[in-house]
Amino acid sequence: MDNPVVPKKALVCVHQRLTEAKASCGGRGGERIAEQLEAALAREQLDFPVERFICFGQCEEGPNIRLAPGGRFFSRVTPEVLPDILLAIRQFLEINKS
Repeated sequence: MDNPVVPKKALVCVHQRLTEAKASCGGRGGERIAEQLEAALAREQLDFPVERFICFGQCEEGPNIRLAPGGRFFSRVTPEVLPDILLAIRQFLEINKS
Protein backbone atom coordinates (compact mmCIF):
# COMPACT_ATOMS: atom_id res chain seq x y z
CA MET A 1 0.00 0.00 0.00
CA ASP A 2 1.32 3.44 -0.95
CA ASN A 3 1.87 6.06 1.70
CA PRO A 4 -0.32 9.11 1.06
CA VAL A 5 1.51 12.38 0.50
CA VAL A 6 0.83 14.71 3.42
CA PRO A 7 0.72 18.34 2.30
CA LYS A 8 3.38 20.59 3.75
CA LYS A 9 2.14 23.69 5.56
CA ALA A 10 2.75 26.15 8.37
CA LEU A 11 0.45 25.74 11.35
CA VAL A 12 0.03 29.04 13.19
CA CYS A 13 -1.69 28.96 16.56
CA VAL A 14 -4.44 31.56 16.79
CA HIS A 15 -6.14 30.24 19.92
CA GLN A 16 -7.78 33.06 21.87
CA ARG A 17 -8.62 32.32 25.50
CA LEU A 18 -11.85 33.73 26.84
CA THR A 19 -10.05 35.22 29.80
CA GLU A 20 -7.09 37.56 29.63
CA ALA A 21 -5.80 36.11 32.91
CA LYS A 22 -3.96 33.38 30.98
CA ALA A 23 -1.70 33.83 27.98
CA SER A 24 -2.73 32.65 24.53
CA CYS A 25 -1.23 32.77 21.06
CA GLY A 26 -4.28 34.64 19.79
CA GLY A 27 -3.97 37.17 22.57
CA ARG A 28 -0.35 37.73 21.63
CA GLY A 29 -1.03 38.34 17.94
CA GLY A 30 -1.22 34.86 16.40
CA GLU A 31 -3.72 35.94 13.72
CA ARG A 32 -1.55 38.94 12.80
CA ILE A 33 1.49 36.66 12.57
CA ALA A 34 -0.45 34.28 10.27
CA GLU A 35 -1.41 37.18 8.00
CA GLN A 36 2.15 38.51 7.90
CA LEU A 37 3.53 35.05 7.15
CA GLU A 38 1.04 34.63 4.29
CA ALA A 39 2.05 38.02 2.86
CA ALA A 40 5.76 37.18 3.15
CA LEU A 41 5.26 33.80 1.44
CA ALA A 42 3.36 35.51 -1.39
CA ARG A 43 6.12 38.12 -1.81
CA GLU A 44 8.73 35.36 -1.94
CA GLN A 45 6.52 33.31 -4.30
CA LEU A 46 6.72 30.30 -2.01
CA ASP A 47 3.87 27.84 -2.40
CA PHE A 48 3.46 26.94 1.25
CA PRO A 49 0.00 27.22 2.81
CA VAL A 50 -0.62 28.75 6.22
CA GLU A 51 -3.27 27.07 8.34
CA ARG A 52 -4.74 28.59 11.48
CA PHE A 53 -4.44 26.08 14.31
CA ILE A 54 -6.08 25.97 17.70
CA CYS A 55 -3.56 25.25 20.44
CA PHE A 56 -0.29 23.38 20.56
CA GLY A 57 -0.60 23.34 24.36
CA GLN A 58 2.25 25.82 24.81
CA CYS A 59 0.32 29.05 25.34
CA GLU A 60 2.95 30.55 27.64
CA GLU A 61 5.48 30.38 24.78
CA GLY A 62 3.27 31.80 22.01
CA PRO A 63 2.63 32.81 19.38
CA ASN A 64 3.73 29.43 18.06
CA ILE A 65 4.29 28.08 14.54
CA ARG A 66 4.96 24.49 13.46
CA LEU A 67 6.15 23.43 10.02
CA ALA A 68 4.17 20.31 9.23
CA PRO A 69 4.51 17.47 8.90
CA GLY A 70 7.36 16.89 11.30
CA GLY A 71 9.18 20.19 10.86
CA ARG A 72 10.55 22.83 13.18
CA PHE A 73 8.59 24.46 15.97
CA PHE A 74 8.92 28.19 16.60
CA SER A 75 7.89 29.91 19.83
CA ARG A 76 7.54 33.56 20.80
CA VAL A 77 7.17 34.47 17.13
CA THR A 78 7.32 38.16 16.26
CA PRO A 79 7.38 39.86 12.86
CA GLU A 80 11.14 40.29 13.28
CA VAL A 81 11.75 36.51 13.12
CA LEU A 82 9.64 35.92 9.99
CA PRO A 83 12.75 36.06 7.73
CA ASP A 84 14.22 33.19 9.78
CA ILE A 85 10.97 31.25 9.41
CA LEU A 86 10.96 31.84 5.64
CA LEU A 87 14.50 30.44 5.49
CA ALA A 88 13.40 27.41 7.52
CA ILE A 89 10.46 26.91 5.13
CA ARG A 90 12.81 26.98 2.12
CA GLN A 91 15.03 24.39 3.82
CA PHE A 92 11.99 22.31 4.81
CA LEU A 93 10.76 22.27 1.22
CA GLU A 94 14.21 21.19 -0.06
CA ILE A 95 14.64 18.45 2.55
CA ASN A 96 11.14 17.12 2.00
CA LYS A 97 10.93 17.16 -1.79
CA SER A 98 8.88 14.24 -3.01
